[in-house]
Amino acid sequence: MLTQFFTIGILMLLSAMLPGPDFACVTKNSILYSRRAGIFTSIGITSAVMIHITYCIYGLAIIISRSILLFNMIKYIGAIYLIYLGITSLLLKHTEPNSANISHQPLQKTDMSDWIAFRQGFFCNILNPKATLFFLAVFTMIIKPNTPIAWEIAYAIEMLAIVLAWFCSLTLLLSHPRVLRLLNRVERYIAKILGVFLIGFGVALFFVKR
Repeated sequence: MLTQFFTIGILMLLSAMLPGPDFACVTKNSILYSRRAGIFTSIGITSAVMIHITYCIYGLAIIISRSILLFNMIKYIGAIYLIYLGITSLLLKHTEPNSANISHQPLQKTDMSDWIAFRQGFFCNILNPKATLFFLAVFTMIIKPNTPIAWEIAYAIEMLAIVLAWFCSLTLLLSHPRVLRLLNRVERYIAKILGVFLIGFGVALFFVKR
């Protein structure tokens, strides 16, 4: 069981660190809005992961992966949502900071409410069929049907803690004042690049197969 515990932990960390829609969404909100927005985006992603884990435990992931209709519904809605986030980032208006106190200017265009940040993170992850397939693989290849419920709960807590810790750490790094000052002069390009990445992830999602 301990071997499975560490194996799942490593897989979860590598999956979270892999550049993808979640990574782009947290980066966008942390740099272009605020640390608080990044934290709530991270909480939203973690909440979506909790739902993935829950339905995998109950075996619903197999139904989703084998149902063309359900799989495609999740895929297309997720793709459209990522493209929407990307276009929003591309259209984000840039405001020139005051040159007198540029070193103290945060990279924050407009306020993003906690709910909007949470919602973006949640839907970015929950509507990604790749996440469904990842957790399905973990729960079929590593976690067996006869695994005690106590260990399944332990695995779930481990995965949630890793996801939340990684994205919150990423947020803290990207929203650090020194990092923000370094990024201050290129923030308009960051918004465009992240927008292109999100649109690219959305387009790629259209071609994901079961």
